[in-house]
Amino acid sequence: MSRLNSAYTERGLTVNIDKTGYLVTNSDDKFDIFITDNAKLRQVEWFKYLGARITRKGLDKTEVSARIEQGRKIIGALNGIWWDKNIRPNTKVHIGRDLVESVVTYECEVWILKAEQKRALDALEMDYLRRSARVSKLDRVRNVEIRAKMDVTQTIVDRVEQRGLKWFGHLLRMEHQRWPYRIFSWSPPGKRRKGRPRRSWNEAIRRAMEDRNLEEEDVLDRNRWRLGVGMRR
Repeated sequence: MSRLNSAYTERGLTVNIDKTGYLVTNSDDKFDIFITDNAKLRQVEWFKYLGARITRKGLDKTEVSARIEQGRKIIGALNGIWWDKNIRPNTKVHIGRDLVESVVTYECEVWILKAEQKRALDALEMDYLRRSARVSKLDRVRNVEIRAKMDVTQTIVDRVEQRGLKWFGHLLRMEHQRWPYRIFSWSPPGKRRKGRPRRSWNEAIRRAMEDRNLEEEDVLDRNRWRLGVGMRR
C-alpha cells in the first residue's frame, strides 16, 4: 500500500483515507496498514464489489436471498405479461431470463450454492414459468408438467453452474503470471484450523464437473469444454 500510494503521488493522485479500507477474510485477525507514517487505513467488516456484498467469510450468505427477493419484485411487476394469452410462451421465457434472471444471477460465477439456495432459485424460476403457463398453484400441476408445457428443460441452477464452469475454464487458460490465476492457485501458509472447513468455490466447481463428466485437461480444448459445459449444442 505504501508503494501504491507513492505511485499515485508521482502521477498527481492522492488516496482518500476516509473512503479507503481493507477487509480480512476467513480470519478474525486485526492489524494496522499504513500508507504513510501518519496515515493508517481502517479495517472494515464488509464491502460491496460489483454489486455483491463481501464479508469476512467471503460472499455473504444473505446475498443470494437478497437477489431472489429482487427477482420476485420484478416478477410481480410483470404479472400482466406472464398471464397475457396473446404473448407466446417462448417469448415469456426470454423475458424471464432477460429481466428476472439477469438481476438475480449477476456475477454468479463465484457463488457457492447450498441445497436450500438451489431450491429457492428453482422456486423463483417456477414462479414466472407457472404464471407464463397460465396455471395457478391451486390447480396443483406438477413442475415437470409446467416445464414441458413451456418447453424448458434446463434450470436456473444449471445456468449458474454453467457460468461458473465457463469462468473456471477461462481462469485455467490464463497466463500464469496474471493475478486471477495467481490468486486461484495460491495456497496459504501455516496449518489449517480444526474442524470441517467450509465448502469452497473450487469444490463446487469440481462437483459440477463430475456431473458433466469433465476433466481439468478438457479446458485446453475450448470446443470440448464449451460442449461439455453445455454452452453450445
